[in-house]
Amino acid sequence: MISRYCALLIWMMVALLTTGGLARAGAGIDTGTDPSVIVERHVRHYVVEPDGTYRLAVDDARTLAAARAVPDHGRFTIRSSTTLDEIVSVEACTQKPDGRRIPVPPGAILSQDDGPTRATTIVFPAAATGDRQVVHYVVRRHTPPFPGQFDDVAVMPFLVHRNTVLVYDMPPSMPLHADAVGFVPMPGDSPPGRRRYQWRYVNGPNERIEADAVSVLDYGRRLVVSTVPDYPAFAAAFRAATAGKALPSPAISTLAHRLTAGLPDTRARVLALSAWVQQNIRPMDAGADAGAGAGALSVVPHAAATVLDTRRGDDRDRAALLEALLAAAGIASTPALVNGGNVYTLPDAPALGVLDHLIVYVPDIALFVDPAASVKAGDLPPALLGKPVLLLNSGTFAMTPVLQPQSVRTVAAVDIEHGTSTAERTVTGALAEPVRTVVRADGGGPWTNGSLATTDHTGSAVDAAVASLMRERARHLDFVCAAVDVEDETRLRLPQGLRVAALPGPASVITGGIFYRSTYTRENGAVLVRRRLTVRHGRATCTPADDRAMRPALARIRRDLRSRIVVAGIPSAPASRARVADKGVAPPARAQGGHGLVREVEAQVHAIAPGAVAAGPAGDLDEAATAEEAGRVRMRVDRHVARPQLAAGHVQQAVGQQRAADAGAVAIGPHQAEHEGAEVVKLGQFVAAEADDVTGVDGDEQRAVRIVQRGTQP
Repeated sequence: MISRYCALLIWMMVALLTTGGLARAGAGIDTGTDPSVIVERHVRHYVVEPDGTYRLAVDDARTLAAARAVPDHGRFTIRSSTTLDEIVSVEACTQKPDGRRIPVPPGAILSQDDGPTRATTIVFPAAATGDRQVVHYVVRRHTPPFPGQFDDVAVMPFLVHRNTVLVYDMPPSMPLHADAVGFVPMPGDSPPGRRRYQWRYVNGPNERIEADAVSVLDYGRRLVVSTVPDYPAFAAAFRAATAGKALPSPAISTLAHRLTAGLPDTRARVLALSAWVQQNIRPMDAGADAGAGAGALSVVPHAAATVLDTRRGDDRDRAALLEALLAAAGIASTPALVNGGNVYTLPDAPALGVLDHLIVYVPDIALFVDPAASVKAGDLPPALLGKPVLLLNSGTFAMTPVLQPQSVRTVAAVDIEHGTSTAERTVTGALAEPVRTVVRADGGGPWTNGSLATTDHTGSAVDAAVASLMRERARHLDFVCAAVDVEDETRLRLPQGLRVAALPGPASVITGGIFYRSTYTRENGAVLVRRRLTVRHGRATCTPADDRAMRPALARIRRDLRSRIVVAGIPSAPASRARVADKGVAPPARAQGGHGLVREVEAQVHAIAPGAVAAGPAGDLDEAATAEEAGRVRMRVDRHVARPQLAAGHVQQAVGQQRAADAGAVAIGPHQAEHEGAEVVKLGQFVAAEADDVTGVDGDEQRAVRIVQRGTQP
């Protein structure tokens, strides 16, 4: 789970935009519940024993009420622990609308282990609209995480529920404590010698799960039950279950002294030991047996000495080994439990399903370290920032830091003339491994209507950060809003023959924790675009009100990201002073309305020898001509430059690879319709530019330039 959040900043670079905009469930419109599936009956019945083992029986019957439910709900998945649980039985059938009952054959019930989790999938044959799918299965928990304790976390899928009930039959010596939201207690008699607790799920509208929203456990319907009364008792139960697992062995002591020898202070020694554990203890293999590790649902780690010998372990194993190494180096530490997902508010009843990740806290230097993370030692994955942490040695709470140094910087160079773009992206801080990305050649500097984009949306760190913050049109849930520090530097180099007619103005946005600045400058024949965005909220999550307050600033930044550079051709000498080289022949064209064509023309021109064909001003047209046979030339005309002079197909320019110093053009006379015996003349430079259609849109300059090509007079 943590690895998904370790990649958050990288993923942000290619952020996928999802939009919302639906009305709130609280306004009477159900935006989260899927009405295509109706859960007619769902009953979970736990029978818990005094040692913490239990038997769970589940009965589920649901109807596929719409065709769109068939692809996703034509199967039913049971998840269990590979090391703590045993699936006793599974039965399933399909009840057709006409009353037929079709049993699911054993071959359609498939199991697959993925590390600590086993997924048992029931595939209903020929699932169709109107089917009722009926499932009954039994799971036995043979190894409780806490001996003599029990807890459970229940969140229902966002479907239509008609009768969903959770039942817990407990020994009288194990009273159950609950945190229930959207579940109501149900009265009922207890079996002899047992105490029964039961809750009914309250059906109703749900908020649609929004991008980056906090967990449903923070705001939605949930039922968390536990035999542990409070968090100090939970910490004590954890200590009892893991006692003696983090003791240093002789091999651990030798390793700790070798790794910390000569290091100047406590922090340096802690980071060295944590980095060694991160780099040398491999994750648990999928399908590992019970002797090799209990998986994510387990509490008890292996002994630190065993972890060092096998060089394998989960987060609990790595934390135990790091504790032992620290102890051997004379550094006090405590294991600490935190949620590894997006839960930021802990329920009243403590449960391992919520506090599911173990890290280490070093009180002398107030430092949290995660020896199971793939980030630099001393930093935390983004998912762990700004969260409550249960310190197990004391049973008290602490808070992980909200901020830590981290940044993303992209430096790009775009060569318009050669159509290439390269970029280097460096991520520092929490993801302390430099990342270098080569942007596709067609990804940067889009050229449209005589203007040039200032942002490469496929590679810009600033653009990705803004897109991530604006993934929802409107928010109704609290969401994760991590600190942002991103920077872009893009150098746009124009071809010869083109010049910058106008640059966007600099932008500056400072409001409500958002700091943004952009500059556009001419530098050594190129345009240098610099942008930096910093976002600081002082906490790990934001509210819908925070989102509304940020919108105007983010919209202003996005408009700046979409600004364009106005480009024009370099003017030639006045027409009255222009000369036609070699022959005093007027250009065979008169300005006519263009056809907006982009096409290749093959012309038989006997007067031109094989080889490169003389070009007009470099960069004014696509340099796509290649000599083929003697005197045969393929020419391509760029609509953005030549479109006003594409006169009914009789004026074309051959385009070659020479520079502006050898600029010239080949024209085909209008009287040679078939291009046979065409007269060839060389023309001087004759490109001029006219800028028009300058408009203001929403406070941002959106300019277009029209490049007009004119012939000179003899």
